[in-house]
Amino acid sequence: MTNPTGPQMGVTLYSFTNEWLTRQFELPGLMREVARRNLGPNIEIIGFQNFKEFPDVSDDFAAQFKDLIAETGLNPVSCAINSDRFLKPGQQPIDDASLIEYHKRQLRSAKKMGFSLVRYQFALPVELLPEIAPYAEDIGIRMGVEVHAPMWAGHPAVQAYAEMYDKLNTPVLGWIPDFGGTASRIPESMLNAARAAGAAESLLDKLKEVWLEPGMSHEKAGRLREWALANGHAPLHIQAASLAFFILSNNDPKSWAALVDRTIHIHGKFYGVGEDLVEEAIDYATILPLFRDGGFTGTIVSEWEGHAYCTVDAFEQVERHQAMCRKILAG
Repeated sequence: MTNPTGPQMGVTLYSFTNEWLTRQFELPGLMREVARRNLGPNIEIIGFQNFKEFPDVSDDFAAQFKDLIAETGLNPVSCAINSDRFLKPGQQPIDDASLIEYHKRQLRSAKKMGFSLVRYQFALPVELLPEIAPYAEDIGIRMGVEVHAPMWAGHPAVQAYAEMYDKLNTPVLGWIPDFGGTASRIPESMLNAARAAGAAESLLDKLKEVWLEPGMSHEKAGRLREWALANGHAPLHIQAASLAFFILSNNDPKSWAALVDRTIHIHGKFYGVGEDLVEEAIDYATILPLFRDGGFTGTIVSEWEGHAYCTVDAFEQVERHQAMCRKILAG
């Protein structure tokens, strides 16, 4: 068996959220369809979206999942876990000790089902990592924190995690870049969805102006809302426009170079790829060579987030995305 010599392609089942929510597929059928279309073999699965027993899967459930993996020939690379403290509506947030144990439960289940890493979140306070990383090392599973918009390599939270990573100096901790943090423009498909919801062009023009301004995304969203209300725009239309501040942000695509050495997995976030194999918002031609030339040999999973505002065929979008990535990586 030869070792990989460059980034490997795969897909996260999150891309098929619309198909999942409309009950077109249950997990076995979705995995079989992914395999049939050759969109793997590497896959990422969100634990709480697709596993009924998560976060404490039984031996029987894990065995059934492994049988499905063997049948489809897919490779369970990443299991996405949750890091928030609010587990049920109306309840108080769990304390630090419970949050640590909550992560260990999810790590155990991911390992039991055969995943090689988990995607965790910045909602886990950085000071708790010394309580969790040794456990991950003991059971043999890696943890990658997702650097998701509005964060990017230079965000203060990322810098704080980098300091802790240096202090702990363990190979089980790494980064999972999400390319939505370095978009160059707002996707036209997202703007079209806001138009369909009734947003006026003047509001969208202001959105594009504010989105490019410096500052944190939540601050820019507040500035847009203040301007929009003062100019008579309806709250529903403001909400449709403001989605852009929270699922993609405008930061330097070359900034990912600072994280390449510790990157263990990548979310190839995208919003729309045309027949010309060009992503409508993210400069993939700049980003992918950073990881290829930096020696990354892990998986880039296609992560289509256009399902947040439109219902086009996710399978076709993923196929185009993978074709685009392979073309760039080969070049």
